[in-house]
Parts: sequence; C-alpha cells; structure tokens
Amino acid sequence: MVRAAMLYGLETVSLRKRQESELEVAELKMLRFSLGVTRLDRIRNEYIRGTAHVGRLGDKVREARLRWFGHVQRRDSEYIGRRMLDMGLPGRRQRGRPKRRYMDVINEDMKLVGARVEDAEDRDRWREMIRCGDP
Repeated sequence: MVRAAMLYGLETVSLRKRQESELEVAELKMLRFSLGVTRLDRIRNEYIRGTAHVGRLGDKVREARLRWFGHVQRRDSEYIGRRMLDMGLPGRRQRGRPKRRYMDVINEDMKLVGARVEDAEDRDRWREMIRCGDP
C-alpha cells in the first residue's frame, strides 16, 4: 500500500538521481520497519527486498513512466498529452546546465530497456518490453 502511494503520479515526473535514491531510502526504511529489522542488524538491502518480494523502486518508476508514455503515444496526434510531449518552448533557455526534461528521461529509459518510440504502437509488445517484474 505504501509503495502505491509513493508511485502515485511519478509516471509524469522527471526525477533526478538524488530524488530517486531518496525515494528508495524511504521505501527501505518502511520495509525494515515492517519486517522488524533495524540498521544495527546490518542486513543488506537486497536481502530485505527479497524477503519482502519487491524489486527496486526506481525500476517500478521507470516501468510506470514508460507505460504512461506508451499510452500517450498510442493516442491520436490531437490528444493534449501527445501535443504536450511534442511541444517545444519558444525563446532562449536560461544560462547554466539545462534542467532534466521529461523526454530526456524517457529516452534514457527506452535506451535502458532496448525500446524505440515505434514499439509503443503495439501495446502487448510494449508491455512485455518495459515490464521489470518483482522477484
């Protein structure tokens, strides 16, 4: 139940690496508490995840992001969500390092799972490609 609350809405957010690791730390704290394990017991995170039968939270966030992206890609080009994905902002950006954009994160995720934008048209194949599955 806690995991579902943590994942709610994250399919539309481009998380930084630090934010993703903070979410995983919070989830592991909750898992340790529910299993009655403390940090002083020095039990590895992988063992705790295996005991609780859950995978990494980052993998589930990636799966949710790609599932939502595939859903939007299958819609017609007039759908507002699809237009927002394809939209570019006019003008110049501010100085400094560019912020992490949603499509940059999606492209990283697709590269990680070996998917392409065209693959999203076939719903069953797309689901099979992006599924990370809990142990």
